[in-house]
Amino acid sequence: MTMIQLKNLEVSNRNVRQLRDDEDVEGLAKSIVNRKLISKIVLRPSRASDGTVIDNKYEVVAGQRRYMALVKIHGEDYILPEDDYIYIEDLDDKEAFLLSLEENVYRKDLTPMELNKAAVELNHMGFKDKEVAERLNVTPHRLKRLYVLSQDKNRIPPAAIEELQKPREESKFTDAHWQKLRNIDDEQVVKDVVDFIIDKECPPRDVPTVVKGVEKRLGVEKGPLKESSSSTSSPVDDGAPPNPGGPIKYSHKGELIMEEYADEKVFRIYGKEEEEKVDVEHYMEYLRHPAKFRCFVDFKLTVKPQMDSD
Repeated sequence: MTMIQLKNLEVSNRNVRQLRDDEDVEGLAKSIVNRKLISKIVLRPSRASDGTVIDNKYEVVAGQRRYMALVKIHGEDYILPEDDYIYIEDLDDKEAFLLSLEENVYRKDLTPMELNKAAVELNHMGFKDKEVAERLNVTPHRLKRLYVLSQDKNRIPPAAIEELQKPREESKFTDAHWQKLRNIDDEQVVKDVVDFIIDKECPPRDVPTVVKGVEKRLGVEKGPLKESSSSTSSPVDDGAPPNPGGPIKYSHKGELIMEEYADEKVFRIYGKEEEEKVDVEHYMEYLRHPAKFRCFVDFKLTVKPQMDSD
């Protein structure tokens, strides 16, 4: 195992992370030129579909960016020094997947779709939701949102899928956006809302308001938007049902004007013409800085901040 040429390597299909663009490798290549390779590339033997080992062929289980950077620097005929790789002959598929996941997850640039794929894979391996969340370094609440992406993939507009294939900090449409939008049945409404969110870079909390504006423009008669339940189950485990709490009612001069739903973290605001349902933090921030919100579509503030509690 002393003469491994880069042309004899291939990225393992057990690798969690998909290389997204040439720029992803360019910066690393410059770093390797200046500082050499810091972390070793992990290899295992390549196998045919029947499990037979293929001579002089190796899978890159961890370190695909380092491998691609070396190809960019030295070309495919470059011989990989022994100090730059670790060869594990008996690494099975499960171990290869977990090793790749461990290396990539704490980089914090896995995309929502990559996290979704990893979550489903871990679940099918027998890991419970709590363990899956820990391995992916996400909250249990976000894990449920990630599961939903594979369940709804055929319903998510292409523009949203494209954004979901970017790291979360770079994406204009995330799993949090989709969680608030997934219960809308009208495909045109969903598409227009997605386009608006991406164009205006709206945060997830603005989705209900954007939906109302789009429905009004399209002349769609809909009831109040209901966000998808936090009890969305994993592909294997049944999720626990939500435990809703009763509303806290507020009145102003004897007239009921607001109900606070603690379980949903929303206010239902009673205006002169219709009910509005607004995220609590968004509403309070709006009271302080109304000019900041570009994405309030057809929203009319009807409640003053001064109010008496029943």
